[in-house]
Amino acid sequence: MSAELPPKVAELRALAASDKYASVDLGDEVRYAPGLAANMLEEMQPAAQRGLFLARLQPFLALAAIVGGLLALAGGVGGLAFAEIAARRARASRDTLVASFAALQRALPVILGTMVVGLSLAITASAAFEAIGLISSVHLTKGDIKLTIAAVVLGGGAVMVAWSAVRSFMKIGALYAPEEGTVHGRLLTDRDAPALWRFVREIADRQQAVSPDAVIVGMEGGFFVTEQTLRLSPGESRVSGRTLYLPAPYLAFLNEGETAAIVGHELSHFTGDDTRYSQLFAPLYAGMQRTLATIAMEAGNMILLRGPLLYAVHAMQRFDHGVQHWSRLREFEADRLGAGTEGRRHAASALVRTTIVAPPVRMVLSEAFENPDRAEADLVGVMVAQMEQRGWPDVRDHLADSTSHPTDSHPPTSERIRRLDVAVDEALLEEALRPPQGTSRCAGERLVADWSRLCRELSADFVMQAHTAHGEHRAFLEETAAAVSGEAVTLHNDTRLMVGFQFTASVLLATAGIAAWIFQMPLGLAGLPAVILTGSCLVAAAATLLAGMLVKRSTKVPFLVLYPDRLATPRLSEAVAWSEIEEWTVTYGNRFGLDLVLSEGALLPRVTGAGRFTKVLRKKRELRIGGYGVRGMKVDAFVELVGSYIAADKARRALGKS
Repeated sequence: MSAELPPKVAELRALAASDKYASVDLGDEVRYAPGLAANMLEEMQPAAQRGLFLARLQPFLALAAIVGGLLALAGGVGGLAFAEIAARRARASRDTLVASFAALQRALPVILGTMVVGLSLAITASAAFEAIGLISSVHLTKGDIKLTIAAVVLGGGAVMVAWSAVRSFMKIGALYAPEEGTVHGRLLTDRDAPALWRFVREIADRQQAVSPDAVIVGMEGGFFVTEQTLRLSPGESRVSGRTLYLPAPYLAFLNEGETAAIVGHELSHFTGDDTRYSQLFAPLYAGMQRTLATIAMEAGNMILLRGPLLYAVHAMQRFDHGVQHWSRLREFEADRLGAGTEGRRHAASALVRTTIVAPPVRMVLSEAFENPDRAEADLVGVMVAQMEQRGWPDVRDHLADSTSHPTDSHPPTSERIRRLDVAVDEALLEEALRPPQGTSRCAGERLVADWSRLCRELSADFVMQAHTAHGEHRAFLEETAAAVSGEAVTLHNDTRLMVGFQFTASVLLATAGIAAWIFQMPLGLAGLPAVILTGSCLVAAAATLLAGMLVKRSTKVPFLVLYPDRLATPRLSEAVAWSEIEEWTVTYGNRFGLDLVLSEGALLPRVTGAGRFTKVLRKKRELRIGGYGVRGMKVDAFVELVGSYIAADKARRALGKS
């Protein structure tokens, strides 16, 4: 067209000069004078030039779409292959597991970024290609303009999502920084408990293990060793190096032989570099978990990020198998080494006894934490006394349990005993299920000179920790409850955009009607058609203006009124108590509104005459309070405001119960 229009214009000009009575057909079945036809074609030349320029861009956009698709495909396939190879190599050794996981951690931002950038490039280039195909038309229609705007929005949205995602991926490395651990307990030095230190060192010497640098005795958790830097609570002191943690409640139920088997098990982790492995691997593993949470938060409902999120989850799952493999092997080996200290029967008895002791220990600690004012001075003594009175639970219900450990999941107790080549017979159960006090002193009494004082100190620390937690929780509830004003907060519908649109539409319709009447002759609308068109436009303009005035007037009526205990709106016959709301969502996009799901006992209100865009779905017990938006408030601020009222109501009810 760009090449053909100039000679056609010249030809028509020549025809007009040579024959003033000539007429031509431009293909629309209308005869034009050559001069007029030449003018019409001349006016089309800029559009043709623009279309030519845009059309020359389309091959590059098509290529960009192909490159983007291939880039996303390469990122996905390459990432899957990388995760599979790394996961298989991880089963070769623990060192390889750490190295492979670290390699995945470094490669993950590149893989995810490649996938997102590729998809974004493909979508943006495809949208631009289609938009050019629309706007390069010489005769643009309203539909073409709408589709072009949609394509621009789609491409722009893809670019924004990609930019935001890549910025987040670049920060992934910071999520792998090792974190300091916290442990509640008392540090026992050689001077504080010489018998305990002598006991631990003898076990280390017998199995040629490395002695710990520090021993901590606490109330919570199970036995473990670590080389992670720990912050000791109460207080702010820090413990570094090789640390052995001993739970006081277990020491009150175990004898010296069983304790020796467990301590030998834990010290063997130092010998096999298990703690070094955990120190290296735990931050990587925790960092990957935080990475998944970050990606999931970024993804939301954005389909562009769903693929990268699914890939990251898949890569994590592939490594989970290797982690579990080495976790089980290292625990079986530690059991074997620990059993070599005092014999397999002691090791098996310790496994059974710690398994059945765990539930009552957790129960006493939970009760003391929930009611610290009524807690006894010696919680360990309470545990022993309760077990003396109630007896042991059925051990068979607990043999499939896994022992709690800070870094790894342990194999089931029954399998660990089987690997020790010890039968769970009557003799073993009789030894493991002996009375708590027994005929001899417990390991704690034998290894710590003033055992009862230590138990009282640990109990006091635990109760103080519970009081502190309750105080912090109450302060949080009071702060949350006070965040909401006692006065009613009135929110109005934000109708500015709709009113502006309706007023503009009414002006355009009125203008079109007047123009149709004034220019009826050139438009060929003389007579009745002109009257009908003008009248229709003016009636539509009046109706649109009236609708805009009604919408504007509706802003005088509140959209929502927020009270500390309830939500009211003229759109519903009854107010809704915050306590009756089970679920809530703020929707925006195609429509704006507050969607509420009420509890079973709540009374469902009716929609009033003012309830435009408001529905009550009785079967779903759902209220949909719709509008145009909240005046003077963005969606995020509205969500935060509603959330603060619901949280404040829950906080007040919790404070009332406490």
